[in-house]
Amino acid sequence: MVVKAVEMVRKIRDKHYNETKDLSVDEQIKIIKKNSEELQKTFQKKKRSTADNPL
Repeated sequence: MVVKAVEMVRKIRDKHYNETKDLSVDEQIKIIKKNSEELQKTFQKKKRSTADNPL
């Protein structure tokens, strides 16, 4: 299996650019903070679930 990392990164960057190109800096910061909080919640849930199910 070949991973086309450069193409994958380019698609992600283009998607993020298109989602934020018309936003102000403050709006971009709010989105980044919101996404960060959601990711932290996901990590906390996974951390708890692995602690509940030790190997």
